[in-house]
Amino acid sequence: MAKQRLAFLDALRGLAAVYVVLYHVMAMPAPQVRPDAWLAALVAAGATGVALFFVISAFSLCYTMPRHRASGHPLASFYVHRLLRIAPLFYAWLAFSLWRDGRGAHAGHAWQEVLANLTFTFNLFDGWQEGIVWASWAIGVEMLFYAVFPLVFACVRTLGQALGVAVLGVAAAWMAAAGLFGDIGLALTGPFGLLRHLPVFAIGLCAYHGYRWLATQAPAAAQRTGTLSAFVGAALLLGCIVLSARGALTPLSFWLGCGIAYAVLLVGLSQRAPRWLVNRGTAWLGTISYSLYLGHPVVTAVLMPVFRRLQAHIAQPSLAYLACAVLTLAATLPLAWLTYRFVEAPAIAWSRRLFPRTLPAAQTA
Repeated sequence: MAKQRLAFLDALRGLAAVYVVLYHVMAMPAPQVRPDAWLAALVAAGATGVALFFVISAFSLCYTMPRHRASGHPLASFYVHRLLRIAPLFYAWLAFSLWRDGRGAHAGHAWQEVLANLTFTFNLFDGWQEGIVWASWAIGVEMLFYAVFPLVFACVRTLGQALGVAVLGVAAAWMAAAGLFGDIGLALTGPFGLLRHLPVFAIGLCAYHGYRWLATQAPAAAQRTGTLSAFVGAALLLGCIVLSARGALTPLSFWLGCGIAYAVLLVGLSQRAPRWLVNRGTAWLGTISYSLYLGHPVVTAVLMPVFRRLQAHIAQPSLAYLACAVLTLAATLPLAWLTYRFVEAPAIAWSRRLFPRTLPAAQTA
């Protein structure tokens, strides 16, 4: 079961990355490569693939923390592992981005902004939250969560405590979005604001502790609860998408609602995931998901002239969009594998040599 659950987490990572790619194929070009209305609503929700990343991240960090504790140097093991997992590929794309943005009429970036990106603190500075690397705003949020995670893990030990933290975070975000905390609160709940995204990590903590609670139940009861949870999570997600498409949800409510839906779905599928969801293909996508996420915006930008040709030759909007999406994935997946193989994998291997595994491999999500 442990290996299946880890494959399940990898599969969700991969599907989240693909969902973000599908969203950007539609949203990045100007004008957009927009399919028919029903498909556009589903594709537009692909932006919430990042929320799924955040939920999975909080879950997997909790799941693997015992390995770091068993190393004898828990904080060093945790931070070195996280840094070597994120920084090498990010720095490679940062070097490319600095070269790209320093050419022609582009003014490049001030050294202070470059330093903020090198130290993963760019989310803390107004105007720099998006990051120099395209789509890297999520990395800025994620690394700030990593910075405080050991303290969070030490303090939040039960499902009740996790739920309390999540409720407080969601309530604070809603109050800030309502203007109760002034302009600072409004900025913090904007598209890249910490108060918009940190509650989603708290929701991920709830998913982990919900999973732990299910592990204490009889197998048959846990599977029944998991099945119900999966259906409820899927229904919540679909409801959020429909309500958002109709304009009935604010962007913040949609984001947090999807975060809750993903967490409920994750807990449910941890008990019995269907083969169409968890298989070698989706697990492989999960392995290269970080490379896929950081690499796809550049590929999408390069392919935009081809998108226009496809739109000119394919009259049906949904078919034209699907052709652009397939082309983007066909170009991005090999690039993602290469950057994983030659940048990510060596850094991961190095971190494991520095802090050898002292727990079974199944406990290293």
